[in-house]
Amino acid sequence: MLKKQRGISNKVYFAIILLVVLIVASAAIIYATTQSTAPLKVGLNVGDNFTYSLKGNSNLGLGASLPNYFNQYNDTDYYKITVTNVNTSQVTIATEWKFLNGTAINDQQTIDLATGQKTQPDGFWAIYASNLRVNDFLRPEGFDKVKVNMTDTQTYATSIRTRDFFSMENEFYDVNDPTRNTLRYDYTGVYFDQATGMLETLTNYQEYNNPEMVLVITWKLVSSSVWDV
Repeated sequence: MLKKQRGISNKVYFAIILLVVLIVASAAIIYATTQSTAPLKVGLNVGDNFTYSLKGNSNLGLGASLPNYFNQYNDTDYYKITVTNVNTSQVTIATEWKFLNGTAINDQQTIDLATGQKTQPDGFWAIYASNLRVNDFLRPEGFDKVKVNMTDTQTYATSIRTRDFFSMENEFYDVNDPTRNTLRYDYTGVYFDQATGMLETLTNYQEYNNPEMVLVITWKLVSSSVWDV
């Protein structure tokens, strides 16, 4: 009799479990179908342009020397970006990197604001979707899953605008050092205009331990056709 009663209890138990699973699954389906994901919005228009100052600062320890590329930041007159095309989530820009000696490097870049993919791997990349909020993914369909960390406001010549901020930090080791004790700490902090998604200020801090060296690269917006800086 007791054995039979336990069998009935087991059937009731499994029936309850099945019912709970069905309820949870149904709730998940209802939630998924009733939630709407806002489409990514591009805050830029063809013809918008942004100009930046570029600077580099360094602190070299004994035996350290600047990388070959570093002086180009302090030799920069300006770096100008002009939007030439907007197609759904893809933004195409023309870039002009003008140097103090009068020479310039002109290039073109297309960035998908949804995925972060770009046509020039080493080209300009700091453009994001419009109206991102804290904890929103910078690249909603990308793989890095970096989020907006905070927002604040910045006072300009004739306006106060909202900025988004995020930061990234990593540590790398020199593959030519089998002990893996030759390290580089890398930090990048980025402020970008919330309405347009365009870079406002970027700071890249690099610290090396062998030989000891600190490099700091900064980008700062100095003029724009969208608002008075």
